[in-house]
Amino acid sequence: MKASQCQPAATRKGALQGEVIVLLEDDELIRRATERLLRRFGAEVVAAASGGEALQALSARKLTPSWILADYWLGRQESGLGAATTIRNAAVAPVRGLIITGDLSREVADDVASAGFRLLRKPVNVDDFLDALVGTS
Repeated sequence: MKASQCQPAATRKGALQGEVIVLLEDDELIRRATERLLRRFGAEVVAAASGGEALQALSARKLTPSWILADYWLGRQESGLGAATTIRNAAVAPVRGLIITGDLSREVADDVASAGFRLLRKPVNVDDFLDALVGTS
């Protein structure tokens, strides 16, 4: 077992240092709270409510993401999985992805897996969330 697996998230402040994370979440309160959490662990965050908004911000800031975190259900007009796939396909380097959802259906799990993303189900524990990003779980 790696030492970081035994360490609670609160003690791993720099765990995401150097990561550029696109956060796709349509709920502003959740987006802002998650953005603060990711920044606390050292990540540079591009937070957006849609894929188009994220692509514009990446371009304006001249950033290439290393991670895409997306809520599976962004809204009526866009799925988080579709937006994450679009952003990953536009990137000039490999991008890891994590889709977060409270949907327990097998269909959603299969869609996420076939698109090449990891799935994390809600409710999300902070330690599990961080472990998913730093690759210790």
